[in-house]
Amino acid sequence: MTTWVLLLLVLLASSVKGSGLIEKGKQLAVSWYNKALNILPKFSMRALLTRFFHFDNNVFFILYKRNCDPKRIVVGDIESLSNSCLNPNVKTKILIHGWLSAENNYYSDLMKKAYLEAHDYNVIAVDWSWYSYNFYTIARFSIDYVAPEIAKFVEFILGAGIDPDDIHILGHSLGAHIAGLAGYEMKINVSRITGMDPAMPLIFGDSSHRLDATDAQFVDIIHTSKYTLGVYEAYGHADFYPNGGGPLQPGCGLEFGICTHSRSYRYFIESIHNEKGFMAVRCDGWWNFTHQNCSNEYAYMGEGVSHLARGKFYLRTATKPPYALGDIWWRTNNIDESMDFPHASLSATMFSALTQNESFNSPTIENYRSHPNL
Repeated sequence: MTTWVLLLLVLLASSVKGSGLIEKGKQLAVSWYNKALNILPKFSMRALLTRFFHFDNNVFFILYKRNCDPKRIVVGDIESLSNSCLNPNVKTKILIHGWLSAENNYYSDLMKKAYLEAHDYNVIAVDWSWYSYNFYTIARFSIDYVAPEIAKFVEFILGAGIDPDDIHILGHSLGAHIAGLAGYEMKINVSRITGMDPAMPLIFGDSSHRLDATDAQFVDIIHTSKYTLGVYEAYGHADFYPNGGGPLQPGCGLEFGICTHSRSYRYFIESIHNEKGFMAVRCDGWWNFTHQNCSNEYAYMGEGVSHLARGKFYLRTATKPPYALGDIWWRTNNIDESMDFPHASLSATMFSALTQNESFNSPTIENYRSHPNL
């Protein structure tokens, strides 16, 4: 009950306009929230997980390529690698889903379709649903065991000729922290890790326990549900805060849950087809952005971000697909978000995929009992 009271206080505070004092108050409330969660029996939970779960055999890697059937690659199994369509001469995208999800649900499915429609990349979907389809506490403390399995997989495909400079790991929610922990475990830094609204609940401790800028050569993060499901702190080289980073996103109404949380990957998916659609400005806070009190530095949020980008970046989006507003907001600062804006063409398939399921009901364990990996 105390946790939910703290969350309510944070949400109420986030709706108040004001000075930096309000912002400091919100950050203090979040700090109290995490300290309250920190009293949970962390080590007992890890002992329980170690006792009852076999972690080495329940993280799966499925390769998707154009004109090839999906193929599972098993770490250490050279035959599974040689029988796949893995191409060491193209970029490799590794997708990590979040809680109550799998490699064929929402995030991973939309992301792999977008990439394969735009490029003939190696797209590898990680399936850790054996742990993610569980109570959040169990899923949260499973990530410390899932991440090393991903690190082993990356090192395995490096042995097949994949260049670490061509590897991009993308994770949503808890998957973002798994990506970071995997990067932390590796002996060599991959080119890029993208965190899409990294999860906040039960994430505490130093940078070795979460996504951090040291986990890859370049780390970019998109924040869409600050103070609720996602973290607010800037953990990457470049942190993007569309519409202030939340806690609500335009078009989600008062839905603080999946709609807002999922916007992070929906924005990114659109950027795969429109790399310069989400122009963001480096700024010291949302208030300064809305009052045009920012620098002249900008970066493109999503797929097309420059690896030289550093700092916090802010931007606005539309309320429904296509979300990208280009640089119109910055040039006019007077936008009717119901207007149509220039954007790269999305195929009918991707536009339909981005539009459908825009409003979700909160998932429950029962929704997923039929999953083949359970």
